[in-house]
Parts: sequence; C-alpha cells; structure tokens
Amino acid sequence: MRAYLSIILAMIMIGGNIPLGKLIIETVPPTSFALLRFVSSTLLLLPLCMMEPNGLQAIRGLRPRQWAEITMLSLFGVVFFTTFMLIGLRYTPAINAGIISSSLPAVIAILSFLILREYISARTVASIALAVLGVAILNFANPDSHGPASSLNQNQNAIWLGNALVFTAIFSEALFAVLSRRYAAFIPPWSLALLVHALAIPITIPLVISLDGGFQLPMQAPLSFWLLAGYYILTASLFSFYLWCYGVKSVPASIAGLFTALVPVTSLLVAIITLGESLSGLQIAGLSSIFLSLWLGLSSKKPKSTY
Repeated sequence: MRAYLSIILAMIMIGGNIPLGKLIIETVPPTSFALLRFVSSTLLLLPLCMMEPNGLQAIRGLRPRQWAEITMLSLFGVVFFTTFMLIGLRYTPAINAGIISSSLPAVIAILSFLILREYISARTVASIALAVLGVAILNFANPDSHGPASSLNQNQNAIWLGNALVFTAIFSEALFAVLSRRYAAFIPPWSLALLVHALAIPITIPLVISLDGGFQLPMQAPLSFWLLAGYYILTASLFSFYLWCYGVKSVPASIAGLFTALVPVTSLLVAIITLGESLSGLQIAGLSSIFLSLWLGLSSKKPKSTY
C-alpha cells in the first residue's frame, strides 16, 4: 500500500509542476532554470546520500556499463524531460501540455513491453491507440478563432512545435520510468537521485551556452519567483523522485505507469486555477479520447512481470 501511495503522491507533484513551469520561464530561460535546478538539487541531495544506508557503497560498486546506463537515465529522465517540457511550454498552453501528459501510461506500456517484456493486453493496445488519437486531435485545436489567417497559421505552427516538444519530454519521462525500475531495486532513492542530477549538470551546460548564451540568473526577480522555483526544485528533484523510486521497487513498471493518469488531472486543475486557461471543444475531444485510453488501461488485467 505504501508503494502505491508513494507513486500517487509523486504523480500529483509532477502534474502540478507542468503549469507552474510556464510561470517560471516567464522570468528565466528554460535551460538556465534547468541548470539551476540540477545544481541546487545536487547540493541538497549530497548530504542525504551520505546519510543513506548503503548509498555510497552502491555507487562505488557500479560497473562502467551501469554508469553509462545511469547517464542515459539522467539524459532522458532529467535533462530531456525538464528542458523539452519547459521549452515546449513557451509555445503551447499549459492545458495542452497537461493533456499530452495523459499519454504517459500508453507510452510506458509500449516501452515496458519492448524493454522489460512485460505483458501487454488487447485492452492496452486499444488504450495506446486512443492515446495517439487524442494527441492527434489536440494538434488541430485552434488557439484563436480571431485575427488574420497568417497570424493564426503562425500560432498553430507554434502550438504544433510546442506539442511536439512536450510529447518528446513525455517520451523521455516514460523511458526513465521504465529503465529506473532496474536501478531503483538496488540503489537507494537519494543516491540514485544524486547520481542522475549530478550527471545532468555537464550535459546541460552546453545547452545553456548554445540556447541562452550563457547562464542567466534573474537576481532581481521578486520573492514570489524564488518561492515558486524552490517549490518546483524540491518537488521535482527530491520529493517526487524519492517517492517514485521507493514505490517502483515493488510495483511493475506498466502498473506504476497507470498512476500517471494523475499527472494530467493535476496539471489541468492547476493550469485552470493559476493561469486562467480554459478548454476548447477540440481540447475536450482530445482529452476525452485520452481519458478513455486511461480507463481502458486501468481496467485491464494485471500484467505478468518478468521480475
């Protein structure tokens, strides 16, 4: 029961951070904030790792191939997810990002089958098809029914780009969710979190230089920004990460993936409350298709795990 509760809380935190990220990038460039997150998290996680039983011992026992695989975890689950999500939010509404995140269970189910050879039922296949349909419908949602056609086309192209970046972030998160189960089984949560965030720093620095022209820290930002940024960093890098790693040790990846249904629900609520966004007809259609996908996935039989 604790494992399931941990995963539920982790998904709620991740979902809430999607629209909050849109507020953050109004003050600081996405990749600069990502680097700030990774550096801050590493400093916070270092003492936690040192106090964690068997943490340093597990790290010292890693083989070169395992270091390479954990670096890939960092690349996909931390660097790509954070940067693609934040950059995507520049071009698409937070509600769109929340709806697209609804496809997480379907993507995790596919990757669990391809990578972990976990069972995939006919219902899950139908769930995946509906999730794909929902995201496709979402790309035709018109951001604005007024204004010149050229402006509308530019807005639509920007939203397509934003949607694609957000989906790339979701795919990266799904890949991390599947692969992290292997290492969460023998590396304690704080230690694994420290590894992926520390490794993310050298990966992100070239992105900051190329995209932002160097690290940009908004020193004159109001206190409200720093409180929001601190909440984002703590929940994204420490609390949700720890809770996910704790829960996924004893829950099959494809079952844990079903709880990602809480991500879009939380994201939509926070986007509507904090950003004042609203749902259009096509967005509702896309959301309905993906939520039907979630219902099929949640009602499918428990898959057989290879573990």
